[in-house]
Amino acid sequence: MHAPLRVLIVEDSEDDALLLVRELRRGGFEPAFERVDTPDALRAALARQEWDILFADYSMPHFSGTAALALVRERGLDLPFIFVSATIGEDTAVEAMRAGAQDYVTKGNLKRLLPAVERELRDARERRDRKRAEATLRVTQERLRQVTASSTAVLYATSVHGETFRPNWVSENITRIMGYAAAEALGPTWWTDHLHPEDRDPVLAAVPSILSRDHVALEYRFRHKDGSYHWIHDEARLTRDTGGRPVEVFGSWVDITERKALEMQLLQAQKMEAVGLLAGGVAHDFNNVLTAIAGYAELLREDLPGDDARRGDLEEILRATDRAATLTRQLLAFSRRQVLAPRVLDLNTVVASVDNMLRRLIGADVALRTALASDLGAVRADPGQLEQVIMNLVVNARDAMPRGGKLTIETANAELDESYALEHPAVVAGPFVMLAVSDSGVGMDAATQARIFEPFFTTKEKGKGTGLGLATVYGIVKQSGGNIWLYSEPGRGTTFKIYLPRVDQPLELPAPTPAARETPRGTETVLLVEDDEAVRTLARKMLASHGYTVLAAPSGADALELAASHAGPIHLLVTDVVLPGMSGRELAARFQSVRPGLKVLYTSGYTDEAVVHHGVLDPGIAFLQKPFTSGALARKVRETLDSG
Repeated sequence: MHAPLRVLIVEDSEDDALLLVRELRRGGFEPAFERVDTPDALRAALARQEWDILFADYSMPHFSGTAALALVRERGLDLPFIFVSATIGEDTAVEAMRAGAQDYVTKGNLKRLLPAVERELRDARERRDRKRAEATLRVTQERLRQVTASSTAVLYATSVHGETFRPNWVSENITRIMGYAAAEALGPTWWTDHLHPEDRDPVLAAVPSILSRDHVALEYRFRHKDGSYHWIHDEARLTRDTGGRPVEVFGSWVDITERKALEMQLLQAQKMEAVGLLAGGVAHDFNNVLTAIAGYAELLREDLPGDDARRGDLEEILRATDRAATLTRQLLAFSRRQVLAPRVLDLNTVVASVDNMLRRLIGADVALRTALASDLGAVRADPGQLEQVIMNLVVNARDAMPRGGKLTIETANAELDESYALEHPAVVAGPFVMLAVSDSGVGMDAATQARIFEPFFTTKEKGKGTGLGLATVYGIVKQSGGNIWLYSEPGRGTTFKIYLPRVDQPLELPAPTPAARETPRGTETVLLVEDDEAVRTLARKMLASHGYTVLAAPSGADALELAASHAGPIHLLVTDVVLPGMSGRELAARFQSVRPGLKVLYTSGYTDEAVVHHGVLDPGIAFLQKPFTSGALARKVRETLDSG
């Protein structure tokens, strides 16, 4: 079944517009489209209806893509905007994205169109969901304010004798909305006994203060008849007689459980986003340090004879840097800044590929069962990352069953409807593929569940875990466009359910693994641009040791000056993506305008949107992730130089 899509195309060529429509249909969409090529026609189309996505040519006889982008942004529309043009250059494309465009695709390379469309539609839905959650929260808060200030709240009154409240604090209405009969609310401690244990002391300490302040507003959890706790907003005012003595307390009692749930979801999303930004930045800087440590250790090892006792010490340094690099990869996964290699695949095949490894991993005292749907739909994801997700969840489940138990891995097709989406704000209704990992272990309480995906949070003993396993799972699932939910109770085990968007596309076979060969060498001239001095010095030595002539610069401006004074050819630019003053992508665009044949290899401690869109490399982009070894750098340089 094809997904409907409302497409607005700013394009002067009808044939080019039809090519876009055909590509969308090939990718499983059913586009309802309109083509415009003037400012007035674009304004009319935007006023006439809402659109899901907008494509714009960059240069047209009577209009321009940048003018169209400005018009859309002036109207305050959160409409995914993608340039599709034959004339746009790299430097212009970077400027266009800074102005608000989400992506650009060249007409000669439309294979990038569908991944870009799917990603931008997903991101637009997430932005709308976030805004909807924030709007709903504001409406709920306003409703609470109005209800509290009006007679529609559950009202109660209790008399005061001296400085003591009489035991009729809980009215018949309060007991009714909590599911109790009035006869059950007898006794002076009934109300106290039904407070959540964590709220009991703060509430009991705050209530007597009404005698001095004449007004108290509290929020606390109160136990419902069914055993669950509801959040209550309780606001009370004290009246006094003409002599100033307290007489009676009038209060309003409002169930704010829904509002609290929205607040918690919003705060959790904001917290995870903030921690992700921090984790990505830490990983970027740390990868520079690891590159220098591992690289110099590798160079020293190569210079030592095979029987030198110091080689063992260097091997330990390299093993330690490998472990540290694994930690930074996990941080990048959580912060959604890793490079993915997604393809359309069968999730059952991924589960089957790790089955034997999982059985060795969990041990003989854990019974592993798989329940894989025979008619499972396809998903678009990185198979290696999905294997990591399964492994991490299984290890987590094994550790939750120290005395053995049952572990189940299940796959199924799922249709998540609007009601489910309303209960889970991050979800967009539609077809999904579910992966569930369930155990019969110790389970988790609510406090643990609230933090389970945070980096470095762990319930294991010191030295037993890094606290990055489930954080990695969370990042991979989110970067793959999916969602993950947790169901657990203490003593009753845990289930993690992952939902990945189902795609109606043929499965893609994995690319063949290249045969191993000796580290390649070369004689070309390489311009190396790296702002970290230790990494720059190291990379220069690595490249020189493989035969290359190396020109090195710490910034884009220095690189341009160095190239201008160099009389000979420059065959390859190796540049960090993140540079002071000028990004690596901007630098490459400057060079390629004057040296059209120059090849470019980007390096970085994390992915940057200039060369990697949401973790997926642009076609034709050469990228090397830090930390890298001398051999990895030499192979990537040779591969880039030899590419078409």
